[in-house]
Amino acid sequence: MNLTHKTLLLTAGILGSSIVSASTAGVSLTNDTVKGDVNLSMGSFGINAGVTHDKDESTSTAHVGLSVEDSDSSGPLQVGIGVRLYAIDADLEKEDDVSMGLSLGGWYRYTIPEANRVSIYGSLYYSPEVLSFTNLNHMYTYEFRAEYMTMKNARAYIRYGKTVIIYDDKSRKEVNKGLSVGATVDF
Repeated sequence: MNLTHKTLLLTAGILGSSIVSASTAGVSLTNDTVKGDVNLSMGSFGINAGVTHDKDESTSTAHVGLSVEDSDSSGPLQVGIGVRLYAIDADLEKEDDVSMGLSLGGWYRYTIPEANRVSIYGSLYYSPEVLSFTNLNHMYTYEFRAEYMTMKNARAYIRYGKTVIIYDDKSRKEVNKGLSVGATVDF
């Protein structure tokens, strides 16, 4: 590799590390579901993506999103609001199994000051009929987590959540529901 390529890679690495301030990756599991998320926090906004698979319901979802985030992470409350584009692949026994929806919503995390390793996290995203495409009428997804900071850059948690999908023919699917365990890592 010549000097020009090395210089360009070093410059991209330095600029990339100065833009991305606190990125997070996480995964949660049950016997029948898996959920993974990544959030690239860039100061006052974040780019996120995630996938889920529910074996029992034969349904997979994926999302990409953009959120505006509270840039003051020194306090006990962290908040983000934004949009996510969801793609839902469900085994509907029809020709059109893939649905899409643009969801609006947000998340919060409250770290208890007296027990600074314990925090409560919640998120809610809703895709109304006007922002739902193909055979999707509307959908929403939510989760609540009790988190424990196991080390400076990692949290273990117990999660309760659900994704509810309503189709144009009024059929309904509830996926990724119930309790799960998981962990997130900051990098």
